[in-house]
Amino acid sequence: MIRRPRPARGRLRPWLAALTIAWLLFLVEPLSSTGLTFPFFAIALVVTVVLGVLALGLLLTRNPISGAWLLAWLLYPVAAIALTLLFVGSQTPVNPLFRLRFQLSRSALDQAARDALEQTPRMVPSWVGLFHVERIEVRERQVRLISGGCGVIDECGLAYLEGASPGRRVKSRLRHLAGPWYHLYSAF
Repeated sequence: MIRRPRPARGRLRPWLAALTIAWLLFLVEPLSSTGLTFPFFAIALVVTVVLGVLALGLLLTRNPISGAWLLAWLLYPVAAIALTLLFVGSQTPVNPLFRLRFQLSRSALDQAARDALEQTPRMVPSWVGLFHVERIEVRERQVRLISGGCGVIDECGLAYLEGASPGRRVKSRLRHLAGPWYHLYSAF
């Protein structure tokens, strides 16, 4: 029996499928981060849309179209919308990916805050739990773990506040996470 060579589309399909799945897995980190910078957001959104179109092409050329593949493709529009909402509105404590990342990092975050309050902060940049921290600031009984940029020129991170809940701040927005922890959005 003579085997016919597979068409190029047939050889390309597994690679495109692997690429699209790898990209969705990659997006878990930025979607669970404290915020997105504009350049990263723009590139991630374009790549997500392009791979979503490729994934849709793979889906529509499949015969028959399965519900599982359709459901998998729907992750692309959801990811694109989530990236846009995260960039435009900043991270929110109700984001389940962010909440999970925060909970998994809680003991390391608590230790970093205690160390900073005792005047022995970590060397930065470093990882504190699952969060990459660029800078640690201590003001009175408040510790700010700045993760990096968000938006165009602003910064995001986590804030640890001992004592009473924070009052209104002019250039910062704090959203309560749990206990003394808040998500920090600091305007330039």
